[in-house]
Order: sequence, then C-alpha cells, then structure tokens
Amino acid sequence: MHALRTALVLAVLAGQVPVQAAPPATRRQWDLSVFSWIRRSPAEPGAPANSHPLQVSPKALGQALGSVLVTSPQGEEHLFDESEAAGLSRSMSEALAVALPGEDLELVSTVKRLGAISSYALTVTARVFVVGGRLNLLVHDARRDVAFAYNVNFQMPTFEFGSRTKASAVVLRAEGAEVRRPDWLVLPLPAPELPAKATPMPPPASVAPAPAAPAPVAPAPAATAPAPTLESRLLRLKQLREQNLITEDDYAKRKQELLREL
Repeated sequence: MHALRTALVLAVLAGQVPVQAAPPATRRQWDLSVFSWIRRSPAEPGAPANSHPLQVSPKALGQALGSVLVTSPQGEEHLFDESEAAGLSRSMSEALAVALPGEDLELVSTVKRLGAISSYALTVTARVFVVGGRLNLLVHDARRDVAFAYNVNFQMPTFEFGSRTKASAVVLRAEGAEVRRPDWLVLPLPAPELPAKATPMPPPASVAPAPAAPAPVAPAPAATAPAPTLESRLLRLKQLREQNLITEDDYAKRKQELLREL
C-alpha cells in the first residue's frame, strides 16, 4: 500500500494523473492559485444563521466584488480587479450553493497589480456570507508583503479573516453598499430571476389525455472522492516551480519534506 501511494504521488508530480475535485455537495475548498482560494468554514461562535445554501449567479457576485474600493497609501483602488473578481465569483457561486447556514466562506486572493514581481502582489483576506439576500464582505487584510515574504523564506503565511466582533484596519467603500463598519460592507445582490410560467393549452376535444409519465428514477448517489491532500500540495509545489516563483533547490527541498509525510 505504501509503494502504491508513493507511485501515485510521483505520477501526480509528473502530470500523468489529474487531481480530481470532490463532488460539489462535499467540496470544502476551491483553489484558484497558490495564494488564491475560497473555502467553507464554520461561522464564528454565536453568529446567526446565514441564508445558505443559496443560488447566486457568478455575474451578480462579480459585479458586487468589482464595485468594492479600498483605501491604500496611494489613494483608493479596487479591492479586486476585473479578472480577479470574475475568477472569484465563479468559485464563490459554487461554494454558496452548497454552504450550510452555519458556515461562512473564507477568501484569500492575490493578484500582481503593479508589475510582474511578487513584491507588488496585493493579498486580500476576507470572510464572506449572505444574509437576507445581501452579500456580507468582512476584510481583514489588504497587504502587499505576503507573497514577497513567502518567496524569501518559503514559509506559508498564517492568514486571518474578517470578524463580526473585531474590526480590522481596512477601510472599504462601494456604491450602493451598507457600511456596517469601515472593514465590513453589505452589498446588494439582484433577486434571482424566476422562469416565466407558460399558459397551458387545453388538449383538443378529440384527443384522449396522454397517460401519466412514470415517476423518474432517482440517480445513484455520486461516489465521494477524497478531498485534495498531499497530492494537491505536491502538484501546487510543481506549478510554483514551473512558474519560476521558487528556485529548483527550494522545490527539491520542499518536495522531500512533503514526501516524508507519507
């Protein structure tokens, strides 16, 4: 069994075996890049129930995220740029559709906004949930030093997310949003569109009514796939090396550390 698992890990590193995501109902995390992901997490103790699960279109979420401005030393700037908001909204739409009333979404997003080197990357950490048809966005960090520090010491940073009870130093603004706190915006979402009801046509008098259709057979439950673990971490490390974000020595060292966990 140990040899089989080792062979599977090496195959993943070689790109021969795709890493499969868990089924939507059991999926916990949506990875977009090394420092960009969305995950389901238990809500803070004492928080009221959220309006989850909820069907929200990626377009509506992208418009809401793209409208948020953050105060920076250079003045106001968009918290998420257009392509970043679009990528986040697709994963957020899937996550909200399966999140439970007692769960929030934790968000990390990093985009190189001012140049090609990672020292200019803005990393945003936030807590997201929907109550009463409105998107709550609580931002803890909007910093430019996270990815740079990672490239220096190759240590994954500890991320903190927004809190309902403790404000951060971030200052946000968005047109049409309720400012609950400087770091907490409540963004409106459009009401879901309901399909138009067609007026049924009466059958011709000479035609006998059609027999009732048989009841549909319930589909077999999908098999539960294992959540990404060591394999996905190794694949992410390989992608980091291919993007020249780490050196070959760092890649080899970190790969050996991960393989020792087998």
